[in-house]
Amino acid sequence: MAHDLEWTDETHFKHWSIQNASWMGHYNGQYYDSINYDNINWAVDNVTNLMEKWGHHPALYALEPVNEPWGSSDHEVLMDFYRSARDAVRAVNPDVIFVFHDSFLPWADQWNQLFADDDMENVIIDLHQYMAWNAPQDNIGSYCDAYGANLRQWGIADIKYPKWVGEWSLATDVCAMWLGGFNDSNTAYQMPCQKVDCPYSYMPEPYNVDFDRTAATLGPYGESTRATIEYGQCYTDSAFFSDADVQVLGDCVSYIFNDTVDGQFLWNFRNELEPRWSYVEAYDKGWLQG
Repeated sequence: MAHDLEWTDETHFKHWSIQNASWMGHYNGQYYDSINYDNINWAVDNVTNLMEKWGHHPALYALEPVNEPWGSSDHEVLMDFYRSARDAVRAVNPDVIFVFHDSFLPWADQWNQLFADDDMENVIIDLHQYMAWNAPQDNIGSYCDAYGANLRQWGIADIKYPKWVGEWSLATDVCAMWLGGFNDSNTAYQMPCQKVDCPYSYMPEPYNVDFDRTAATLGPYGESTRATIEYGQCYTDSAFFSDADVQVLGDCVSYIFNDTVDGQFLWNFRNELEPRWSYVEAYDKGWLQG
């Protein structure tokens, strides 16, 4: 959960080099030198509002108050926020599961003190675990081994709360179009990416306005030249690993999850290009069982 954007000229902007999470306060580049408690309390109030409106709806199973607070968050302030957010959930319906994200610090010594041992009912920690940002491997078995070793390592294994992998995918690269932000990829590609024709609008006339597919590139541009549309072509998953490889990956990850965590959710884009980010296509192709 980080933002800040600065236009450097009419067609170029920067984001990743100045990312911030100012919802919590003022970050001076090294730490928070002031905390915006009004904003934090406003966030808690919104949890209360959501619970008061939907807290007893039969479709509501769990609530997670913030997605991916960044790793530079003030940890004590973030924990206090989580405690207040859980209080807001419990005040309306204590049967709703409270989920908190690990702020990319998936270690027992960071989170086991968040709630007392006798006060953990209906609490889940959310660990977002992707292979796409890990060190590249030259065979699919190595991805399985590295993924399993990560979830079994002491810091994660010793977390006292039930664990969900709330985001993961079968992608082994970061080729997916705009995965790192609009025209602003923040990670070098691990393998050469494929290019395909960008999707055409599904809207009927006169609403299906298309972009200029003859343009060498389409701006505006971030700090990277990756992930830009070129002559009507969009980036998509690399072809380094075959469908058979991805089948092996799906089987081994399913085994790893069954062995290490209490629940998992495949993250999927609303997309036409990325089968390894789509549970519908993954099931259709037989990469996932269930």
